[in-house]
Parts: sequence; C-alpha cells; structure tokens
Amino acid sequence: MSAAALRAILRVIVSSHEHDTVWFVSVARVLPVVAMTLLLGQAALAQGNGQSSAKLGSPAVAAPARAQPDPGTLFAFSDAIGQVRQFSVVGSRTGSVWGDGVYTSDSVLAAAAVHAGLLAPGESGIVSVEMVEGLDAYEGAERNGVTSLSYGRWNVAYRFIGVAAINATVALPDPGDLSGFRGQNGVVLTFEVTGEASGAVWGDGVYTDDSRLAAAAVHAGLLQPGQTGLVGVEILAGQAAYAGAERNGVSSGAYGNWPGSFRVVPLSGKATSKLSN
Repeated sequence: MSAAALRAILRVIVSSHEHDTVWFVSVARVLPVVAMTLLLGQAALAQGNGQSSAKLGSPAVAAPARAQPDPGTLFAFSDAIGQVRQFSVVGSRTGSVWGDGVYTSDSVLAAAAVHAGLLAPGESGIVSVEMVEGLDAYEGAERNGVTSLSYGRWNVAYRFIGVAAINATVALPDPGDLSGFRGQNGVVLTFEVTGEASGAVWGDGVYTDDSRLAAAAVHAGLLQPGQTGLVGVEILAGQAAYAGAERNGVSSGAYGNWPGSFRVVPLSGKATSKLSN
C-alpha cells in the first residue's frame, strides 16, 4: 500500500508540549507510525513553504556547497531545527502540503516548492529550506496550481529561504535515473556518479530516462564500475525506439516508444563537484 493510501486511512501523530506527550488521530491527515518509520529511509513525501517574498526571504541564493537529493518530506529532519539545508528538487503539483509560508515537516517538498512559487512543475532547482519550530495552526491556500491544507498543531515545520538554478557547473548527487527531469529537453546537468555494471539500461547512446544512470555511464564508457566521477547528462525528448547493445560489460536492452530520454555528454573544464569538500 502506498504512503498516500496509508495516510488516507490513518495518521497517528505524536505531539510533545513541554513534558506532556499528547496522542491524537486525524482522519484528514493519516499515516501510521510504523509506516512512517519504514518510509523514512525512502523519504516518502517532500515539503515546501510559502509564496510571498516576505515569507520566503531572498528568492534567489548562490549555488550551495553541498546539495542533497530530494528527501520527499522533511519529516526525518525534526532534530535539525534552526538549520538550513539544500536539496535538489524537481517541482511537482502532486503531493500533500499543509501550511502557507511555513509548512508542516511532512509536506511534500516538490509540491511545496511549486506552491511557494520557487519552481514550476517539472523545473529543477536547488532549494534552501530552514527547519523551524512548529506552529499551533497552519493556514491552507491555493497558489500556483497547488492547494495546501489547513491543520492544527504540528511541532516541526520548515520555510523556504530561496532557490538556485541547476546548470552544468553544479554537480548534483546521483538521482538514480533521469525520469524526474523529463520534459526539460536540451538542459545539460552534471551529476557525481559511481559507475555500476548492474542496473537496468535501455538504449545505446540515447537512453530511456528510466535507465540507471550509474550503469549507463559505464555502458557509454565514461566510468568504470566502482569509479566515481562527474557525468554530464543532456535531457532529450522521447524516442520511437531504442536499440540495445553490449558495451563495457553492461548489456542494454532494446525498447519501443518511451516519453523521455537522455544522453551522456563531455564536460567542460569548468564543471566542478559541489559534493566534495
């Protein structure tokens, strides 16, 4: 059962005020504690924050020294109140969001970023968020095609500080595959990847966007298995057909029509990793 379905059935929330622990159930916002624990490693849903400049602070920030993959939500960062974190996110209108300007920590980050006006659906960027103390109440609002909901007390929240553009000079963490960047045709991105000889790959030169990037990089000859390096990727439109081939110890499969593609490209000398110190 998906996290959204579980949430639609039951949500048990632990709210701590001083030394008293209060348990309560809300049918409107539901997720069993066990399910939340199991989903933390997968970062179930991501959260976002307000829209106006007054709520967001500076709308643009410099590229961070270290960007993390989209965690889904910020629920796992409840012990990071007062800290600012950067995440590479692809905007989406899908996912539950509670709040306006300040969002509950279990709000979907990609949807909140669109709600706040930092990203458009399908647009990628590095968002900076500050973990803050929760509020006694959260107001809902419809913004940029995303409707956030109202809610009562939630003890951990976050707000957006700003957003930085993603380009070929900023090395992002390996996203696994490129399906999250579908539609950004012509955009060239840089990822820090460790090559793998395993993983599903479809295509030869041009790959389906659900192919595993680490294996495609080895297939294309940019990396060896176990080697870590910077890989340039150009997002492409889907193809009517993809040929398969065995290259560098990786066998890619043939496939028919697919809505999104990518190819690996040489990097310029200016590309540097933002993931290493």
